[in-house]
Amino acid sequence: MKSERKIKGINITSYLKNRIPIAKSIAVCFAIFTLASCEKSTDDSMFHTSERAVNAYKTYLSKMRGMESLSTENLIVAINDWQTLRDSVFVRIAKDTANHIHAKYESTIQMLHDSLQTEFIRLANSTPKTFKDVLLIKERTSPYRQDTELAQAVAIAEPFFYSLDSIPLYRKTAKNIVSVYKTFLAQTLKSGINSKDELLDFIREEDRLFRSFLAHLPELADANLSAITDGTEQCCLSVFQSAEDGRLSYQDALIYFAKRIDRRIVLNALACRNDINQDKVKKDAQARAYVWMLLQPYISLDNFSMAVLSDKGKVSLYGMAEQMPSMMAKLNRIIGTDNDQWKTLPKLLVKVMITSI
Repeated sequence: MKSERKIKGINITSYLKNRIPIAKSIAVCFAIFTLASCEKSTDDSMFHTSERAVNAYKTYLSKMRGMESLSTENLIVAINDWQTLRDSVFVRIAKDTANHIHAKYESTIQMLHDSLQTEFIRLANSTPKTFKDVLLIKERTSPYRQDTELAQAVAIAEPFFYSLDSIPLYRKTAKNIVSVYKTFLAQTLKSGINSKDELLDFIREEDRLFRSFLAHLPELADANLSAITDGTEQCCLSVFQSAEDGRLSYQDALIYFAKRIDRRIVLNALACRNDINQDKVKKDAQARAYVWMLLQPYISLDNFSMAVLSDKGKVSLYGMAEQMPSMMAKLNRIIGTDNDQWKTLPKLLVKVMITSI
């Protein structure tokens, strides 16, 4: 039996086996792999008995029910407190359940947890939310935000990603870029990615093609690019298969691909902002595609993605979050609708985050 591979706090074997592709943008299949578990030591609990754990969760639920509203900053503090308490409670219950001691408390804890989710959703809805709030909550409640081992691994990878900005774009037509992109992905799938050097070579060339593609985004935004998105997904999966087969370290596969996905999401959003501000979006189909791409940072970036996101990327995303209302309104005018339902999206996105806790 294969041993479990872990980066501090991250069960990578679980992470890879439970990978699921998430929403695809026009330019790329965002092959983000959902984190299946963040395991802690079975002794990592502040409670000596399940009864004490249950009572603590009941007390905390009562405290939350007594609150009428929370600002975004206070909501972040409360969510972090809740996650800390939840981890300790669940560790205690899981340990006793495994030993067939007080297994009856398991269902009680789950009911209390569901009730806490309901209360946190109520409190999150008690004050207005913006797209900036969504990013703040994602970033500041990430369970990986203070993981020093992860931060060190990310710092090692940073110079490589900064170096990508100095590589010039391909000066080709939109049609030729798509053709070259397809050929590159097909060749990569044929040869495979079998080492860290090959992984970096792949990311470097793919990044150049992606940025060259984005230069033609208004022209290609509503085009059928399934061959590129499918090929990209297959290349992503091949990297993690190489890690599973021992040709590449799990840590390199995880960190470099998470950083790669972050970079692509930010670059795509920046390209959208620039095209909108420069009046390059003219048609209904284009505008609808741009709406979807602008929403990707808020949909696709999970707790782990936010933890490995570069400072430069954060500055870019927070800056664009401030411009979301004006950009969405402009795209609505192009589409020919005064529908402002997008204004409810920040609260909905926060609700999704809370229900994942």
